[in-house]
Amino acid sequence: MNPQEYILSGIVESYVLGLASPEDSAEFERMCDAHHEVRAARNAFELQVEQSLIHQKLEPPRVLKSRIFSEIGMEKDKQPPGIIANTPALIPRKGFARYVAAASLIMLLGSVLLNLYLLDQYKKSIAQYKELIATQTQIAGANQVMQTKLETYENALGLMKNPKMAIVKMPGMPASPAPSSMATVYWNTESKEVYLLVNQLPMPVPDKQYQLWAIVNGHPVDVGIFDMDKNFSFIKLKTIPKAEAFAITLEKKGGSTTPTMDAMYVMGKVTG
Repeated sequence: MNPQEYILSGIVESYVLGLASPEDSAEFERMCDAHHEVRAARNAFELQVEQSLIHQKLEPPRVLKSRIFSEIGMEKDKQPPGIIANTPALIPRKGFARYVAAASLIMLLGSVLLNLYLLDQYKKSIAQYKELIATQTQIAGANQVMQTKLETYENALGLMKNPKMAIVKMPGMPASPAPSSMATVYWNTESKEVYLLVNQLPMPVPDKQYQLWAIVNGHPVDVGIFDMDKNFSFIKLKTIPKAEAFAITLEKKGGSTTPTMDAMYVMGKVTG
């Protein structure tokens, strides 16, 4: 912990106000010797507390001293008279009580000031704690999202590496609304499962969805509709026993029974 963080931890206030443990006090004194900024922070807070107490203190009446000397039987500028054997000591009365009351009031005001300061520090600590918890929650959420994405990538990579996968590349059609579009079908020749990797397709409007078709014996067969992911789209669709080609069209939301030919974006033939 650097000196600035150490100062902001509240140790300066705890030490000056006598609230620090012996171990913390010893560590604080070592930090004061090693770092001038810690020592300066201590001196500044001590001066602040001292000035606050001086500002709040009550001055006793000017006649109080004369009354005290009068009550105990001595003049203001003389030494106390000698004590005579078997003579009971004089007991201070009203004047001394008022002096004690004034001192007690000063101590009470100092205690109130201290309590207000500690309350303010407590509120600041609670606010910092809540902020820290919120930050930790946000970081934990971001880590969870990253972990999910990583698992998705790893699963997709494992499927792509499967030697039983037939890879069908589907480039953009010349008459496509977006000729630079690209998608790839991974078709498991054993389980007949179809996976789609969206390489590049424009994001559809809200009332439209892309639909994958398999060309079987010259006829289009629905393989499923899918939603776009802004970051990565590797989607499992319907099982297809056989196909000569695959294509993607943009259809109304929910899909169509037949493809809209003028909205065909990509197409690719199955080889091998």
